[in-house]
Amino acid sequence: MRKRYFLESSSGQNLLPRRLNLKSFPATVGRHPDCTLQLNVDRVSRLHARFSEQEDALVLEDLGSTNGTFINHERIEAPMPVKVGDVIHLADHEFRLMRDRSFGSEDQPTSSADTVIGMRALPREFPLQMAAFFDLLENSKVKPFCQKIFHSDGRLFGFELLGRSGHDELQDGPDQLFAIAAALNSEIRLSRLFRRKAFEAAAAAQLKQPLFFNNHPAECEDFDNLLSELSTLRDRFPRLNLVFEMHEGAVTDKETMVSVRRDLGRMDIRLAYDDFGAGQARLLELIEVPPDILKFDISLIRDLDDRDSPKYQLLMTLNDLISTMGIKTLAEGVESELAAGLCREIGIDFFQGFHFDCPKHIGQFDE
Repeated sequence: MRKRYFLESSSGQNLLPRRLNLKSFPATVGRHPDCTLQLNVDRVSRLHARFSEQEDALVLEDLGSTNGTFINHERIEAPMPVKVGDVIHLADHEFRLMRDRSFGSEDQPTSSADTVIGMRALPREFPLQMAAFFDLLENSKVKPFCQKIFHSDGRLFGFELLGRSGHDELQDGPDQLFAIAAALNSEIRLSRLFRRKAFEAAAAAQLKQPLFFNNHPAECEDFDNLLSELSTLRDRFPRLNLVFEMHEGAVTDKETMVSVRRDLGRMDIRLAYDDFGAGQARLLELIEVPPDILKFDISLIRDLDDRDSPKYQLLMTLNDLISTMGIKTLAEGVESELAAGLCREIGIDFFQGFHFDCPKHIGQFDE
């Protein structure tokens, strides 16, 4: 007897048909009317994925979808075999591969053609966060935050622009958001959303002080694209006093950095090297492409409590070297008066950390 297989949705998935028959391979899935299985729902691409048979195995392939295809919560970048029991996600819509024994004899050999795809309720953790995360991106549910930066004498110098979730289901901090973004290959999209919302809020608050802003390391893999986005933002917000923070790990090619610094200068955006000392300090690039400001990594500041400690001696040596080059220095992560006092002795110019101020929503701070 001929086997039959189909896509079956759960009762909770009201936007999907109860059943979608899967009759032949290859079978495409997506929002386009020509797809074998049309799923006209949010976040599924017009041509999202394809099922095919290869040597009695069922194979799933992503077709360049925006929000990804996943097998057992792992995003696939190439055709991958799927087996009975595997969990499949098309964006945040979840399916499970199951064997259909409704038709045919139980003692007949089974193959990939004896399976169905059945949708069930989303699990409690990662997939629920996926749905919330897509909602956050698509509806810009983020909050613009900032943290004050001070001169060594206590006067306000500027702010670091930050972002936080504005979604009720994603309240575990930015690390949670970027962990989900990494799984969904959406780090750049999230970083850009944070940056845009922070610029908008800073302009609305009429902040005149220097505004330090971040980028995700993935953005530095395509500086042309990053600089194009910054140029667009600069045109929208010409009065903001901007300082672009670049992680020292991204400072890998002198010629590229010379070009980046030149383009930033044309946009009237200053350059800061962030997290200096977190890894292998790139002193040669520091000399050949000096920033306006250098931020010492929190690892050099944390537990700074003794003038005789190697950490104090290292920080003093680095600060002396950098200061002679005309570069201003900033201590990040200052959490005690003792650490602040030692940083003042060393001669560091600017201070940032919970000892002075915690991040707040832009506009909800005292000038």
